[in-house]
Amino acid sequence: MSVREKLLWAAGAVLLVFLYLASSTDLIIKEREVQIHPVSIILDDVNDAYYQNFKKGVDQAARDYYADTSFTTLYDDISQEQQLQLIRREIEDGAEAVVVVPVNGEQLDQGLAEERSQVPLIVMAPGSLENAVRARICVDGAGAGQMLAEEAAEELPENTSFYLLASDLRSGDAKMVLEGVCRVLDEENAEYELGEWDGETDRLQAFIRTAASGKEPAALIALDKESLTETAQILKNGEDLKSRLAGVYGMGSNTSVLGSLESGIIDGLVTFDQYSAGYLSVEKAVEAIRDSRSGGTVQMDCFYITSENMRDKKYETMLYPME
Repeated sequence: MSVREKLLWAAGAVLLVFLYLASSTDLIIKEREVQIHPVSIILDDVNDAYYQNFKKGVDQAARDYYADTSFTTLYDDISQEQQLQLIRREIEDGAEAVVVVPVNGEQLDQGLAEERSQVPLIVMAPGSLENAVRARICVDGAGAGQMLAEEAAEELPENTSFYLLASDLRSGDAKMVLEGVCRVLDEENAEYELGEWDGETDRLQAFIRTAASGKEPAALIALDKESLTETAQILKNGEDLKSRLAGVYGMGSNTSVLGSLESGIIDGLVTFDQYSAGYLSVEKAVEAIRDSRSGGTVQMDCFYITSENMRDKKYETMLYPME
């Protein structure tokens, strides 16, 4: 082998070593540093079973957008003032954005007007885009209530009396749903009675018994997720009550409620894609962190679900998203 060939081989070996080192270090190509954005999420309820699909969407978006998400742990029933305190605490602890499912949307907006926060907020309720609220993800409550009442009225006899249940009519969501339901029932000239309960099972059970023993046919409509969940549990434990009702309808879904829908305890419910709502909340939060001009309102579509269509691919994917 000539000296020239030896030199070429040596140069090649040196080049290979250099390329190896360059590929395994930052000598030539520097890896783009990934910035992780801390995003805090504050729910409106101590019992977060309702938010299972929402959390799955949050987790997926956190992976896609490099967000470090954390859910605030609550130990007692939370008021809107307590929720405002939690928002302040999360911001002080370094959250770059906060996602809030408000206890009361109107009261939250009033409280935020006094905060003057610079940290972007993503609010899961309708309202204006001001006072640091950079995006809103919401449902048309009145439209959802109207859809629910229309479906119930179509399925039930014309002379059906309706018993409406709500856990808290001070919240904007329940009030809007009630407005939509009443609009349809008034147009149908249907009789209806409103019952508001304070979380005490005995009080709710008494109202359901009144409906089941009153003028027939009678149907229940739960205006919020808490009422629907608790109503389904009461009817599950007392099958005689369900047999005396023409129908049971409500707003919202979780694993327990879907089981009651499938077994026939609940006849129909209106819900939305909670997985997508959770995903969008983190997506909008990261966008707001990275670009102060981003934001807007996203209105989620609502769907009427029964035991007959809940296993349709479209709804099954929404109700039972993959991990």
